[in-house]
Amino acid sequence: MKIVIFGAKRLGALLEDGSIVDLNLARATYNTGKGVPQPYEKADAEVPTKLLAFIEEGGEGLRAAGEAISLVKNGAKEGPKGERLVFKPDEVKIHAPLPSLATRLAMAGANFFDHSAGMYTMMTGNTVTREELVKQHGEGQSAVWGFWKHARNVIGPGDSVIYPASTDRLDYEVEVGAVIGRKGKDIPENEAMGYVYGYTCVLDMSKRSQIPPPPAGRRRSNDGLFLSKNFDTSVPMGPCLVTAEEVGDPHRLRMGLKINGEVRQDGSHEDMIRGYPFWINHVSRDMTLYPGDIICGGTCAGTAADTSPRGADRKPSPELFLKPGDSIEAWVEKIGTLNISVVAKG
Repeated sequence: MKIVIFGAKRLGALLEDGSIVDLNLARATYNTGKGVPQPYEKADAEVPTKLLAFIEEGGEGLRAAGEAISLVKNGAKEGPKGERLVFKPDEVKIHAPLPSLATRLAMAGANFFDHSAGMYTMMTGNTVTREELVKQHGEGQSAVWGFWKHARNVIGPGDSVIYPASTDRLDYEVEVGAVIGRKGKDIPENEAMGYVYGYTCVLDMSKRSQIPPPPAGRRRSNDGLFLSKNFDTSVPMGPCLVTAEEVGDPHRLRMGLKINGEVRQDGSHEDMIRGYPFWINHVSRDMTLYPGDIICGGTCAGTAADTSPRGADRKPSPELFLKPGDSIEAWVEKIGTLNISVVAKG
């Protein structure tokens, strides 16, 4: 099932023809047809309008939503009080499928062999191949690291990334976020995928330079991954959340990204250094994961940072980095396409 948040933040399902079903009202219609007392109140419990509450319903919520979708596919167009059940995609606003503002977004760092090879080569000036990194990983020499993104910085399809005034090198990274479906702590790797509710497309926007430069002797903001990864509009997400059953094995998904129609990223999750079971286990050590939390698996090669040569000052060339007016088209197999624009601050 492809789940969307649309209109006045209603819960919907995206059908094969692109139309959107209001799941809560469709369930109320289903209940009415079955003679269920208080059909609306029952629908609120079975298929809540809030995404997080729906995720917490788990398999029962998906079953109830599936029955409601079948009713619509069989011809139902109006709710018990004449409400509209189906909308065309150009009639409503699609929002980011963010479960809640309490959602924590854990981001895996340097988790694709091709991207890591490009980053190391460009940052150090010493060429390293993908094959060399594979060998190093097999010998236990690859570091495990990551960072957090804040839910309040999430934006949705059709929204705009505001170019930060504190950088002149704004970068992009297309990723897939695994949305946690049930509470867990110290989750074993062999059980980890059972905690995943579904997947969505996430863009990790990054400041690769700092304006003004930091005082001599201080760490650069990019080193700390604090302000460089978190600023208003730094987490585009969407267009939908696709259930784990429909996605299947996420480690085979292809993904890519275009800037102004030009292909920049084109990769596969088969190039991941560590898969989602590892990261779910890693993040949940001594810390409880809750429904709605998201773990992103990293990005493939083709970012501005891993393809831009450095000058004598070690600053990357500016040509491939984003600029106000640019359009971004990110896509993930089985999930869909996320379109975002870049605008100047103010």
